[in-house]
Amino acid sequence: MSTVGRPLFVLFVLVAIVASGCGTASSDTSDVPTLYVDLSDFKVATDHVTVPAGHVVFGVRNHAAMAHELMVIKTDLAPDQLPVDGATAKAKEDGKVGELLNIAAGSSRKLVLELTPGTYVLICNVAGHYQLGMRVGLEVQ
Repeated sequence: MSTVGRPLFVLFVLVAIVASGCGTASSDTSDVPTLYVDLSDFKVATDHVTVPAGHVVFGVRNHAAMAHELMVIKTDLAPDQLPVDGATAKAKEDGKVGELLNIAAGSSRKLVLELTPGTYVLICNVAGHYQLGMRVGLEVQ
């Protein structure tokens, strides 16, 4: 290796080492609580009814034979009291803080949200599914 090439090579190696150590804290979810959400025809179930405020990982599993979605809505309303748009047969999305659309049958997906204290409703907002019972409450403390 030439005398000029060696310092450039060393510089390249140092930059690569420093860059490999860089990352964002939000990309590591190992210390973030996970709430498992199971979707079926026509039910939403969670493994906890309360979670701590802050980042929450939603581990969503669709056990149904059709595609569903998960919408997280912050609201003071009871899970079965969200207003529904008669024209679209969908619950109104006021207070929506996050969603996963088109979760294929038999698949799993992940959603990470920053939640503040309060009450939330987790729903499937495919037309008519909310009214058929695809909803559950969640308390964030």
